[in-house]
Amino acid sequence: MDLVTRRRLLGAALAGAAGLAASLAFWRRGPNPTVSITEPDVLFAGAKVFDGERFAEGTRDVLVRDGRIEAVERSIPAPAGVTRVEGGVLFPGFVDTHVHLSFSNAEAVSRGGVTTVLDLGEPLPFAFAGHPPLRFHAAGPLLTAPGGYPTTSWGAGGYGLEVDGPAAVREAVAMLADRGATMIKLAIEPREGPLLAADALKAATEAAHARGLKIAAHALTVDAVRAALEAGVDVLAHTPVETLPDDLIASLASRGITVMSTVRAFGARASTRANLAALAAAGCRVVYGTDLGNGGIRPGIDTEELEIISSALGDRTRALAAATGIAGAVAGSGGRLAAGGLADLVWVPRFDSFADLRRGLRVWMGSS
Repeated sequence: MDLVTRRRLLGAALAGAAGLAASLAFWRRGPNPTVSITEPDVLFAGAKVFDGERFAEGTRDVLVRDGRIEAVERSIPAPAGVTRVEGGVLFPGFVDTHVHLSFSNAEAVSRGGVTTVLDLGEPLPFAFAGHPPLRFHAAGPLLTAPGGYPTTSWGAGGYGLEVDGPAAVREAVAMLADRGATMIKLAIEPREGPLLAADALKAATEAAHARGLKIAAHALTVDAVRAALEAGVDVLAHTPVETLPDDLIASLASRGITVMSTVRAFGARASTRANLAALAAAGCRVVYGTDLGNGGIRPGIDTEELEIISSALGDRTRALAAATGIAGAVAGSGGRLAAGGLADLVWVPRFDSFADLRRGLRVWMGSS
């Protein structure tokens, strides 16, 4: 059985049950983190603060009023009637740039510290509906050839939109843009059926760019990545699993390609890890994405994926930025902690390692 089919088999067969089981299994591991969307006024006093790019020197007080960040200062007098949270480490809500939320659970995702997601493959009714309490952005179904990936495997229920030829592709992009798509996603998976021709792939990127949208490609092999690059895509929806040659890595970097990590979703194999490190070293922007919906990927912050990104980038702070501020720029919102912004916040008592993001976690969702 092919890797792409095998990795989703359980989720495709039992989507709702699998999502519920994964959520229950995770929450049995420890205390249930809190998600507050009804506590709009909070003072975080003496917290170590990560703003989505870097840690501030020393500690800060962060005042939240009516679900928005009113001030970030070295010291803020405690207003009356405001909940006070002492010390700890405060982050913006994390952003997952690659999920399939229908195979999981929105509340479990947010309780685990991810407050914004970009969904890269759903049937139309699910993709363009609200999924509170998450900040939810979506691409809609993958554009694919008739009978192409994922329509004959895990995505048989509308996760792929079959189009045939440049004109049909342009119409599909326009429809998705009009429905509210944040990004367009192409399927380039030669092991799972027919592929869109090069002119159709190119038409998709041109149509997406004309509507101000970035376009991502599911492209795991060397040939698929070359096809994506020639089509003019902006984003690789996964770190490729097949070892990339140096010339292709250089071309991807020179084009400013963004790479969504998703390393654990494909078994965290050595070739994928090496590709991520090489792409980062060449200058590609790396962002945190889990491909949530695959077996073994739990809802919420995936600390193991963060460890992989940190190893590829050579720096823990850069990995945190890849999962907050930089990811938010790709997803469409979120990932920043600044005065005037929404109070989507994650607090932990201490942060000495990524594993601490699963210990004593508290989550706040700001008022829209």
